Formats: sequence, structure tokens, C-alpha cells
Amino acid sequence: MSQTQHAAVVEPDPGLSLAEIWAPISEYKNKLVQEDYGLAPKAVIALDEEWQGVGDRISLYWGEGATVPDVEYELTVSDLYRREAGFEVPWPSIEAAGKGDIAVWYMVTPDDTDTPARTSGRSLVTVETVARPVESDTDVDTEAD
Repeated sequence: MSQTQHAAVVEPDPGLSLAEIWAPISEYKNKLVQEDYGLAPKAVIALDEEWQGVGDRISLYWGEGATVPDVEYELTVSDLYRREAGFEVPWPSIEAAGKGDIAVWYMVTPDDTDTPARTSGRSLVTVETVARPVESDTDVDTEAD
């Protein structure tokens, strides 16, 4: 089993920044509202080049300890230069966790297999809706000829 499957058993490292989740339309930090429905928000993680290196992998966790499928991000030289990694969070993972205050965190698995994985603390992301917006009859154009 890979280290990324054991995030729940690794104590959070206070030296790691918390993940920030940026809404795609409302542009709220750590809050998703109706207008963001169905669109992938961006996870942003501030990097510290003292311990993170090219090839290290970031696995994102959303909700009850479930790793987000298809989101295992590998750090690049440009990430380290910017001191920030950013990647999209697929909406189906958000929808699966439901609405409310959802815990989000990440694990960094070093490219060097002798170095242990490190886990961030939890950020709380408020998800106000996971349902498709309902269109009302008043949304229909009723202009007279």
C-alpha cells in the first residue's frame, strides 16, 4: 500500500500550510455556493522549498478521509519557484461528501522513499449546495410581440 492511503494515521505537521480552496465563480476562499455548482474549484497549497522537492506528490483529501480520485499532483520546478501548487478538485468528489463544513487536507509523499510522508492540518470548507440549481417559470422570457 502507498503512503497516500494512510493519511488518517499520520499526525498533522504544524509546519505545513493549510490547503485553500478557491471557488471558480464566486471566488470565495474555502466556501462554495450555488453559483459554483458543478464547477471544479482550485486547491492552492503554499510550498516551503526546505522540505518539498520536484517529484514529491500531493494527495488531496476531502471529507471523511477519502482521497480525491485522480488528484495526485506531482510538484514541478515552476511550483517550487512560485512557492505554490494549484490544481482542480473534481466536482463529483465534492458532491460525494455532501454539504456543510467539510474537512480538507493533503499529504505530501516525498520522491525520496527514505523520507516519511507528511500531512497538513485540516481546513474547513463550507459547501452550501451540491444540488443543481432549479429554474423557475419566471426565468422564461415572457416579452410580448
